[in-house]
Amino acid sequence: MKTGISRLRLTNFRSYAELDLSFGSEGKPVALFGPNGAGKTNVLEAISYLTAGRGLRSAKLSDVARRVGEDVYPLWSVVADLYSPFGEHRIGTGMVAGAERRQMRIDGKSTTHQADLADVFRCLWLTPAQDRLFCGDPNARRRFLDRIVQAFDPLHANRLSDYQATLKQWLCLLREGRWDNAWLSGLEQQLVENGIAIAASRLDIVGRLGGYLTVTEDPSFPAAEIQLTGLLEQALLTQSAVMVEDTFMGHLKNARKICAEGGNLTGPHTSDFIVIHKQQNRSADMCSTGEQKALLLSIILAEMRAQMAEQGKCPVLLLDEVAAHLDSRRRNTLFEILLTRPAQVFMTTTDQRIFSDFTGQIDQFDVEEKQEITKVA
Repeated sequence: MKTGISRLRLTNFRSYAELDLSFGSEGKPVALFGPNGAGKTNVLEAISYLTAGRGLRSAKLSDVARRVGEDVYPLWSVVADLYSPFGEHRIGTGMVAGAERRQMRIDGKSTTHQADLADVFRCLWLTPAQDRLFCGDPNARRRFLDRIVQAFDPLHANRLSDYQATLKQWLCLLREGRWDNAWLSGLEQQLVENGIAIAASRLDIVGRLGGYLTVTEDPSFPAAEIQLTGLLEQALLTQSAVMVEDTFMGHLKNARKICAEGGNLTGPHTSDFIVIHKQQNRSADMCSTGEQKALLLSIILAEMRAQMAEQGKCPVLLLDEVAAHLDSRRRNTLFEILLTRPAQVFMTTTDQRIFSDFTGQIDQFDVEEKQEITKVA
């Protein structure tokens, strides 16, 4: 039995006042096709909110609320019925009235911990914004990497949140001239503890993922290698955690004056990584756009294999504009691979014809500009 969503309901989410979609429990890949702006990506984004974090667009929670002219409907919600070899569940999430936070329910019970969602549902995604990930903003690459890490280490998200909050408070004290040594030292200790744990978790997961990356399911998709370039990540390769803690603590104390004057601190919040195309021995940023997309897909497929092998669970996959930058050979090979996955796959495209060779194997839905979605027989 596959893992997937049998029913999805949205209320006041993006362009949808109400949406109720049924997909059955066969686990077939789902294709949403229609013109740009019709609302295809909104469906994928809603599904991504069934996991921890801010969804595939990294939007503010208030920004996903439905808007009609000047009217805003802030109390949005997403509810899904799930099936898997481990049982059936209903999970839901939505905006808390008067607050920039969301509430979550699993089988009718409220939870305040987003990490609890990972126990019943996991998903990965690839969006057009990530197609040039290797040449773009390091912040986007870090988010991509940290989502991979969170899939294996749910506490990673908490450490990142705590680290960012502590860093913000530390910088605020310095730039406001409130040099309370005891206060600053306490914050620096928290930064060291969380920072080392973040870097160590990244190293561990990238190392474990490496074995799955070097073996590809088809030569159409290249083997990839991820190399971390962060200050702490590199230090942990050759030094003990205790030594790196001492070094980072000294780094923080030496950076007080620089950061007080508006300078920047180097740490896990500035870490980066590079991806190597193994067959060509070339960094991803030097590859063509099509090769970069293929490398991203190789990483996603490897992560799916790793989760299955190490945790016995396969995540649902969300592929927005799946055909972008892929030639017909790679595209068809990808569809053939996805048909064998033990979890459901959701895809969007503007061109229904790309699925013509897979009629009957993929459930197709026509997304119209008037926000109506119809299953194609």
